[in-house]
Amino acid sequence: MQRLANAIVSISLLAGCASPKPEAAALIASVERFHRASNGERPARADAVAQVECHDPDVCAAKARCVEATTATAGALRLKQEAETVLDEVEAAKRPPDDPALRALPAKLDEASRLLKTGHEAMPSCDEKILVLRERYGL
Repeated sequence: MQRLANAIVSISLLAGCASPKPEAAALIASVERFHRASNGERPARADAVAQVECHDPDVCAAKARCVEATTATAGALRLKQEAETVLDEVEAAKRPPDDPALRALPAKLDEASRLLKTGHEAMPSCDEKILVLRERYGL
């Protein structure tokens, strides 16, 4: 029984000392996919950045900054797509010209602009943190 307990402690210690390199690599790859994506793909790519696991404080700090940037940008793109859908439906006579969704568009587009600005302002910090992880882990 004592040997089993020692083995469990040893495994736990080894797991706690695991290199953060794989999670740094996963975050870097996810952010790169976001950067390369078309605007239509970016919301899903932002979701993928948010889903990257992290335990290392430096990787988690980079992830937090990148999630801020990518989530805001994705939110702006989602709102823009919603606005385009409403306009397309009005044009195709699937919605009346006095539809409340049409009247809500200016506020929706203002929010999209605000989110896009937030995303653009946060992205340089994300990219800097990604660069540090690249250099630290040779990725």
